[in-house]
Amino acid sequence: MPKRISIILLIIVLAAPELASPQAAAPTRSVSGASAPVAGEPPVQSGIYGFSGGKVPDSDAEGVVGECIWIFDEHNRSQVAKGECAERTPGKFRVVLKPGRYVVHGPGGNRPIEIKPGQWVKIESVVALPLAP
Repeated sequence: MPKRISIILLIIVLAAPELASPQAAAPTRSVSGASAPVAGEPPVQSGIYGFSGGKVPDSDAEGVVGECIWIFDEHNRSQVAKGECAERTPGKFRVVLKPGRYVVHGPGGNRPIEIKPGQWVKIESVVALPLAP
């Protein structure tokens, strides 16, 4: 099995507990995590962006394709949004979020963040993978 496929499969396996938890089964607001603007309300101009993937020693990180980052409320109970990584840009994501406190779940672990109005927070969520024998 090629190294790239092995890394992607291992990342999926590592992320599976996140997806299988009852918290992850909660409905999300949208793929972008921001609700549609109400008439007269300016669009949301904040959120997170970055890279999600895996890395084996002595190599560059390889990005995930598909769902690659999950955003939970500040109490880490309910999923409020998720990020998608496109096949043409593996590992790269951008999720629009309203200002507030969140917990970001990714291959590299969970990270609490605070987003202020107009702020974009960079997230690098990369899991260190062991070399295959």
